[in-house]
This record gives sequence, C-alpha cells and structure tokens, in this order.
Amino acid sequence: MKILAIRIKNLASLDDAEIDFTLEPLCSAGIFAITGPTGAGKSTILDALCLALYAKTPRYRAAENGIDIADVKGNTIKQDDVRGILRDGTSSGYAEVDFVGIEGHHYISNWRVRRAHNKADGSLQNYEITLKNITTGQSIPGKKTELLSEIERLVGLNFEQFTRSVLLPQGDFTAFLKAGKDEKSSLLEKLTGTHIYSEISKRIFDNHREQQQHLRDLTIQREGILTLTSEELDALLEKKVTLETSVKLDEQKIEDLNKEIHWHEQLIKIQDGVSSAKQQYDLANNDKTDVLPRERKLNQIISVQPVKPLINSLNEAQEQLIVKSKFSKQLDSDLLSLQKEKKVLEDVLEDTLNELNKKIKEEEDAKPLLNEAKSLDTKLSEKTVQVKTATEEAEAAQNKQEQHHERLLHFKKDSDSIDLEIIKLNQWKTDNEKYQSIAEQENIILSKLKDAQSILENLNTYNSRIQNAEKEIENQQHRKQELEIELQSHQKSILQLQAENDAVEKLLSSIIIHDIEKDKAMADSSIEDIVSATAHWKLLYNAINEEELLQKSLVQNKKEQEQRKERRIEAEKLLETKKSIRDTSLKILENTRLTATKSVEDLRSQLKSEKPCPVCGSTSHPYTIYNPSLNLVISEIEKEYKQTEENYEKHVSLYSTLKQSAIQTEQTITKLETEISQKNETIKELKRVWSEFHIYEKCEEQLFEERINWLQEQLLEQKDKQANLIQQIQLYSNQKQQLDTYRTGLTELSKKQTDTENKIKDVGRKLQSLDEQKINDSGGQEKEKNKLEEVKQTLAVHLESQQLFQNWQTNPEEFAARVKKFAQEWKVNDKQLDEKILQKNILIEKLEGIQEQSVNIEEELKSKEQNLTLLKSQENELLTKRKAIFNGASADAVEKGLKEAVNTSRQTLEQKKKDAEDLQGKLTRTIAQIEHVEKDKTTLLEKENKLKKEFNDWLSGYNQRHEIKIIATELLPLLELTQDWIEVEKNALRTIDDLLMHTKSILTERNGALENHINQRTSEKTWEELIQLQTEVLALLKQNNQTINEIGFKIKEDKSNKGRIGDLLHDIEKQSLITDNWAKLNDIVGSADGKKFRQIAQEYTLDVLLSYANIHLEALNKRYVLERIPNSLGLQVIDQDMGDEIRTIYSLSGGESFLVSLALALGLASLSSSRMTVESLFIDEGFGSLDPTTLNIAMDALERLQNQGRKVGVISHVQEMTERITVQINVSKQQSGKSKVEIIH
Repeated sequence: MKILAIRIKNLASLDDAEIDFTLEPLCSAGIFAITGPTGAGKSTILDALCLALYAKTPRYRAAENGIDIADVKGNTIKQDDVRGILRDGTSSGYAEVDFVGIEGHHYISNWRVRRAHNKADGSLQNYEITLKNITTGQSIPGKKTELLSEIERLVGLNFEQFTRSVLLPQGDFTAFLKAGKDEKSSLLEKLTGTHIYSEISKRIFDNHREQQQHLRDLTIQREGILTLTSEELDALLEKKVTLETSVKLDEQKIEDLNKEIHWHEQLIKIQDGVSSAKQQYDLANNDKTDVLPRERKLNQIISVQPVKPLINSLNEAQEQLIVKSKFSKQLDSDLLSLQKEKKVLEDVLEDTLNELNKKIKEEEDAKPLLNEAKSLDTKLSEKTVQVKTATEEAEAAQNKQEQHHERLLHFKKDSDSIDLEIIKLNQWKTDNEKYQSIAEQENIILSKLKDAQSILENLNTYNSRIQNAEKEIENQQHRKQELEIELQSHQKSILQLQAENDAVEKLLSSIIIHDIEKDKAMADSSIEDIVSATAHWKLLYNAINEEELLQKSLVQNKKEQEQRKERRIEAEKLLETKKSIRDTSLKILENTRLTATKSVEDLRSQLKSEKPCPVCGSTSHPYTIYNPSLNLVISEIEKEYKQTEENYEKHVSLYSTLKQSAIQTEQTITKLETEISQKNETIKELKRVWSEFHIYEKCEEQLFEERINWLQEQLLEQKDKQANLIQQIQLYSNQKQQLDTYRTGLTELSKKQTDTENKIKDVGRKLQSLDEQKINDSGGQEKEKNKLEEVKQTLAVHLESQQLFQNWQTNPEEFAARVKKFAQEWKVNDKQLDEKILQKNILIEKLEGIQEQSVNIEEELKSKEQNLTLLKSQENELLTKRKAIFNGASADAVEKGLKEAVNTSRQTLEQKKKDAEDLQGKLTRTIAQIEHVEKDKTTLLEKENKLKKEFNDWLSGYNQRHEIKIIATELLPLLELTQDWIEVEKNALRTIDDLLMHTKSILTERNGALENHINQRTSEKTWEELIQLQTEVLALLKQNNQTINEIGFKIKEDKSNKGRIGDLLHDIEKQSLITDNWAKLNDIVGSADGKKFRQIAQEYTLDVLLSYANIHLEALNKRYVLERIPNSLGLQVIDQDMGDEIRTIYSLSGGESFLVSLALALGLASLSSSRMTVESLFIDEGFGSLDPTTLNIAMDALERLQNQGRKVGVISHVQEMTERITVQINVSKQQSGKSKVEIIH
C-alpha cells in the first residue's frame, strides 16, 4: 500500500492544498518533513488522509463522546463529530487521497461534507464518500458503509492498524508502551485479529459445560428406569395366559346369554304385537257395531232424494216472495222521504237568490274607498324606504364615533404601558451594570468554563480510580491468601481419594464380567423362549379343542336343516291349494258385482223423477239407489271370500315362518363352516409358530397332556440359574459405580485445583496491573490540577471574585447556565429598550392625528340623527290616515273578498237548482218501481200454492210405500245433506268394514308367530336372572381384560426399559469419553469470559511484536532491550549497560521513553504490515525530547526505513531535523486564519 497524493479543501486552517508524491521533489525523496508554526495545520494533513480513507481521525477519536459544542445559528454538534473539521465561514469542504491498493491498482478516495443549501450559515449535512478506480476509470458504487469496507479491503489495514503502521499520531508514542493489560490486549486483538482466541475459549467453556450436563442427564435417566426380575416377569406371563383362557370362556358365556336375552326381548315384542293386533281388532269390531244406526240413516237419506228438486223450487218461490215484500215496503218509505226533501229544497232556493243580490250591492258600495286606500299604500311604501336608509346612515355614523373613541383610548393605554417598560428596563441595566463584562464576553467565559469542567471531571475520575485501585489491591491480596489455602485443601483431598480409587480398581480386575453377562443373556433368552412357548402351547391346545366342538355343532345343524326342508315342502303344496280356493272365490265375487252393475244398476241410473219406467211404466222409482235383495246376495259372496282369504293368510304366515327358519339354519351352517375353516388356519399357523421355538423338539418328546407341566419345570430351572447370575452382575455393578464415583470426584477435584491455580495467577497479574494503573493515574491527576489552575488565572479577568469560581466548581452546569441566561437577558433587555423608545415616538404622532378627526365625526353624526327624526314623523302621519280606511286592511284583499262572496252565492244558487232537478227524477223512478213489484208478488203467490199441493201428494205416497213414516219437518234436515256428503259417508262405512277384515288377519298371523317363538325357548331362566348373570360376567370380563392390558403394558415397558438401559450404558460410556476430552481442553484454554486463551494468545503475539521492536530499538539505542513480564502483558526493559538489569518502563527518561516508544511503534507497523508491503509512513511530533546525539540516531533509523523502500514523513519543530531533511512540506499561516501549503527543496 502506498499514498500517491493528498488534496484538501476548506478543512480547519487549510483553504486549498494538494500534495502530490508522484511529482518532484517528493517523488524521489525518501524522507520529508512537514514543517510550520504551531496551529498552522500540519496535523490537519494527516487528518485529511484518515478522513479520505476511513471517515475518522485520531484526534477526534480521542474526544469525549456525548458533549455538544456550538455550531452556526445556535445549532450544536457532538464534540467527536469529524464534520466539525469544516472551516468556519465556508459552505463545503473535502479530503481526497490517491493510493495504490494491495492488488496494484490506483484509486481515488474522496470524503466530502457541506452545509445546507450550500450556505455558510446552513446546518451541517451528512458526509459523503466516493471511490474511483483510476486504473480502469470506473467509479465504484455503493453506500457509505459498503464503500468504507471496500477501501479498508483495498488498503489492507483497518483504522487501528493504519494508525499503527502508516500513521503514528501525535501523543500516541508512549500510549501503548505504558498501557494497562486490558488496553494492550484489546489493541493487539484489533491489530492482529486474534479476537478469535477469546471466542474459542468461550466456546470451549460452553461446550464443556453442555457435555457435563448431558452426562448428568444420562446418569439421572439411567437411575430413573425400572425393570422386572425374571420371577416377576414369569408370574406376569403365567397370569396373563390364565386370564386370556378365562376371557375366552366368559366371552362364550356372554354370547349364549345374549341369545337368551334376545329371545326374551323378542318375546316381549311379539306379545306386544299380539296385544296391539287384538286391541286393533276389538276397536274395529266396536266401530262396526257403532255405525249400524249410520247405515240405517244413510238408506233413509237416499230414499227421500227424489223430492229434493220440488222442495228446492218451493223454497226458492217463498224466498223471492219475502224479498219482494220487503222491497215494496222500502219503496213506499223512499217515496215519502223524497216528497219531504222536495219541499225543503224549494225554500232554500228562494233564500239563496236573496243572498246573491245582497253581495252584489256591497261590492258596488266599496269601490271609492278602495281607490283611496291604494293611493295611501303607495305613499307609505316610499316613505318606509326613506326611513330605513336614514336609520342605516345614522347607525353607521354612531359606530364610527364609538370605534374612533376606542382607538383613542387604546393608543393612550399603549403609551402609558411603554413608559412603564422603558423605566423598568433602564432600572435593570443600572442594577446589573457591574456584570456587563460577563454578558459581552459570554463565549470566551463559557469556553473556558467548559475546558475547566472537562479538567475537573478528569481530576475526579483520577481520584476515584486511585481510590478504587487501592481498595481493589487490598481485596485481591486477601483473595490470594484465601485461594492458596483452598489449593492446599484440594491437593490433600486428591491424594486421599486416589488411594481409595486404586483399591476398587484392583478388586474389579479380578471379576470376569464379560463371561457372566454372556451366561445371563443365554439364561434370559431361554426363559423368554420357555414363557412364550408355554403361552403358545396353551393357545394351540385350546384351538384344537374348540375346533372339535365346532365340528359337532355343524353335524347337528345339518340334521335339523333336512327335517325343516321336508316340512317346508309340505307347507308350500298346501299354500298353493289355499291360494287357488281364494282366487276362485274372489273371481265369483267380482263377476257378481260386475253383472249387477251392468244389468240393473245402469238401467236404474237412467230413470228420472216423474218420468215412466221403460220396464214397468211406473213414475215412482224407489229402488233407484238401494235394492235389498241384490245387496244380500253380494254380502253372502263377500263373507265366503273373506273366510277363504283368512285361511290363505294363515298358511302364508306358516310358510313364511318355515322359510325364515330354514334360512337361519342355512346361515348358521355357513357360519360354522367358515369358523371351522378359520380355526383350521389358526391351528396351522399356531403349529408353525410352535415349531420355531427352541424347546419345541424336546417338548414334542413328552406326552400330549403332560407337556404343560414339563414346560413349567424347565422354566423354574432356568430362573434359578438367572437369579445367581444377576447377583454376580449386581455386585460388579455396585463396585463399578463406586469406581465411577471416585473418578468423578478426582476429575472435579483436579479441575478445582487447576481453577484455583489459574485464579491465583489471575490475582497476581491483576495486582501487578493495579500497581501500574495507580502510578499512571497519579501522574495524570497532577497534570489535571495544573491545567485547572491555568484556567482559573484566565477567568480571573472577567469574574470579579474568587467566590464566583468556587460557585462554578460547586455546580458547573448550573453556573454555566446562569452565565448564558444573564448574557441572553442583557442582550434581550438592551434590544427591548431601543424598541420601546421607537414605539413611544410613533404613538405620540398617531394620537395627535386621532384627536383632530374626533370633531368632524361628531358633526356628521348630529346631521344624520336630525334627518331621521323628520322622516319618521312624516311616516306616522300617513299610517294614521290609512288605518281609518278598512281598519288598515289591504285594499287588494278587501276587493278580492267582495268578489269571492258574489261568486260563491252564484255557485250556491246554481247547485240548488240542479239538486231540485235530480230530486224530481228520483220521485218519478220510485213510483214506477212500486207498480212493478206489486205485479211480481201476485205471480209468486200463485206458484207457491201450486208447489205446496205437489209436495203434500208426494209425502202421502212416500208414507204409504215405507214402514217408517216421515213428516215434513223431519224431511227437510235429510234433504239438506249433499250428494258429496252421501259419498263420503258410504266410503267411511266401507273403510270400517275393510279395517275389520284387515285387523282380524293380522291377529291370526301374530298368534301363530307367538306360538312358534315359544317353542324355540332354550332354558327356563327368567329375563331378570339372565340380565343379572350377564352383568356379573361382563364385570368379570372387563376386569380380566383390564388386568391383561396392564400385564401386557408392564411386559412391554420392561422390555423397552431393558433395551433403553443397554443403549443408555453405551451412551453414558461414550459421553464420559467426550466429557473427559472437553474437560482436558477446558482446563488448558477454556474460560467463561474468554480471558484464559486470549491471555495465552496475546502473550505470544506480544512476544512477536517485541522481536520486531527490538530490531528497531537496537538501531536507535543499543542500551535497552524490551521484554515481556512473565505470565502477563506488562513490559519491562533490560539495561545492557547496567549488567542486564531488569528495569520498569516507568523508570525511563522522556527521551528514552520516546526512543523505546518509537521502536515499539515501528515494530507495530512491521507486525501490522507483515502480510503486505507498506511503502508510506507518517510520524507526528515527539522528537523535541531528544538530545542531539539521540536525535541523530533516530534520524539514522528513519533513513534506514527509507532505504527499506518506505517513504517517511515527519512532523516536527526541531530545527536540527528540518535542516537535515532537505525536502519539506511547509505549512505557513496567512490572514483570516488560513494557512498555505508549499513544497520546499
């Protein structure tokens, strides 16, 4: 990396400057000086270099954060804000650097800042960064953060590395040399990137802790897993097999009980059906008995229907006669009313004519007064407008006078107020005249007070740090003593526990656990095989017995099937016979009904009342609707048909029962065959599985009935062997667990011992660091006291007494605020006094003009009021005259009212004439209607008499033909019933007959079914006894199933737990190895805060740095060699002139400290640039403390850097250096605070 050029615009004192290292004489000069008086801007050149590359500067970075300083227009910026480098009075500035990147390309980096609207008094805006590749001519895009990261990559150094290897800032030479342990460690991390070691240390510590926790979790998990002994497991398996056998028997009992309970339930349903059918039959029979009177009534109603037309005609004639009589009476009443109404209307017509003549005369008499009223209304309208205008003008004049008066009072009040404020402000200035200097020199005083406040804070910080360091030193010394006692205790415990551990290891080595575990595994396998084989043999044995029972049941059902088949064939033949008889009876009945209908009923339906019969010639037709002889024949045939139908239905029911029984038997046989087939498959599979057991061959040698006992004997033998092996394994496990406990204890004690030793080392290093810190803070405290005294002397000119400075020191912020407040108050009051005097003069001139206007306004108001009074008087006179005519009413309204009265009277007269004409027409029509109604009444009376005679003749003939006599009053209710009612009643009676036949058939069928169901009963147990037995068996079955499930769960859980224990032991062993490895690594470099590994890494890094620094120090001063204090990051020097005496770096003189610091800085530069070539180096100040000889040595060292290919720039005031360096960049002060940059050769 190499710097090619630096360009500066409006930064601090530098107006416009360019330093191009590619042009002569800088191009060929290996070393050059940057010279100029103090404050000219030499360090600003280095600030510009850092700004262009990193947007930071060493000087601003050292400023305290969070403190505001004044900017333009009352704005403030932070004290450490690099934008503050922009020169006052300018609107923009920039820093630009040309450099060679690590890959060889040339770049331009530009940092730019401006004020708002490009005005010198605008607010500071955010800075901008641009980057351009000169080699390719392309600008590199990106945000500020992205561009800064790219520049850092191209330079090859971050900001900290840059300020240690390329730029050595002012005042930083001895900072690293005398820095504390943490500061050195932090800086070395930043420079070398060794922060990764802190992360590694933390990660190791965290991983070790996680692995330890994982191991503890596995151990706890192992302790929480429970397993069954072989005896417990065998007992559970045997109990499970017994219970499963009992469950199968109980399930068969439940099935049998369910069948019997179902038989009783079906019996109840069938009995309910029979009872319901009997009830329905009885109801139908009762209904038939109840409707016999209805049948007789229906026959009577049908017999009287022929006279119905005659009765209807008679009723119609009588009703018309009644209506005509009522209408005749109404017409007589209407005629009398119309005659009276005509007389009244004639009188009203005469009165209406007289009223019309009166209204016409009133209209003619009112015309002269109407003309006079209209004239007065016109004059009043004009006068009202004049009065309104005059009133508005008078009110406007009055308002103008009032506003003018208020304005005059307002100005007088303002004048008095201003006089009081002027007096008050003059008095305040007189009282505070002695503090005028503070107000005028506010900025200087506040600036100095801010410097003093910073000094005071630093002084307090040093005091606090010194007190804390002394307290912490005492605490750490006490802590060190406690740790040494703790270390001795750990060492003693380790020796005691190690002896116990060795004794247990010796005992365990004598037990061959592998062979024992192998024998136990074989015993476990044998027991499991025997238990499973025993259970399986029981299943196979039971399955063979069940298959034999199913075969017997199948044979029995097939025998019953043959018997039921023969009975069904016989019933089927008998059913066909019954069906043939029923069909023949039905055919006879239908033919009879059809013949009767076609031969007789059709002819009778054609007969009409009063017309002769074509057969007998009679005009009376009593059998038109009802024929008793024919109906009796049909009834007998229907009765015979119903009997054959009942016989047929009974045999259908019997056949259905036999058929259903045959189907059920067939289903039972199919089910048994399926079950036998399935059972054979089950036996086959059970035999196959039985043959796979290890003990199968030996067991087959035993008798079939003795095999279960032989299996039990084998199981007991293997369990005894297993118990003996378990006892041996448990003994070994207990000893192994004790050994693990000892090892864990030894590991923990070793770790504690190591931790305690590390803590003792840490305490020792911390005590050394605290001593160094206390010495540094004491020196800083003395410097801050001197600075504070200088500020006091400077402020004494403006502050009258020492007490004011003491007040500031008591509360600096409040004192500064009071100074600001007073200065602001002085300026404000002074400005207000000038403004009030100017306002007073303006008010005096305004008051004089307002007073002159008052007279003119009063005269104008008086004139307007007089004119208004005159107009109102004239208006009142006209109003009095107008009120005398029509009492002031409107002429148009009066005229309109008179005309409307005349028109109304005329309309009324015309309407009355029309009403008289209408009334005369009504009288004529009413007289004509009366004559017509009288003729109709005579005709209707004649018709009524004729119809009554015909009815009496029919009634006499009816009573002669029927046994039951009837009178006229009884006949009319019968004739009121319609033909629809008669049809409905016929259908209702027919429905009752059908229902009786249907219910009788159902009752017969259900009685047969009940008899058949009773014959199928299997036992004499009652329904309650069966339910009780079912409840008991179900409860036992549920309990046994629950117990079987619990046993199965326990066996499954035991098997799972045994598998888990095996896996857990393997996991614990594996995890123990992992945890041991992490523990060893954690003991070496692991720590919660990363300090342990970081300390080791930084010690190595510091050793490398010192090797570089000693190479440079040998050239500068051969007397000293830098060395790291063992087990710390502290530095010491070996004085070779004093017999290699080891000295603290704080014993070096100022010049020696500078040389050692310069060597260390050059070493830092070499270390930081070890991965790349850095061809530029800038050193700011520090040579003034060297004597001529040492200065020459330092110059020789710098020239050797030049010979190594580096271009070295030195900022110094030392004349010998500037004379020796021929090429110089001179910064000279100009007017207005500006500086000029020139290249001198």
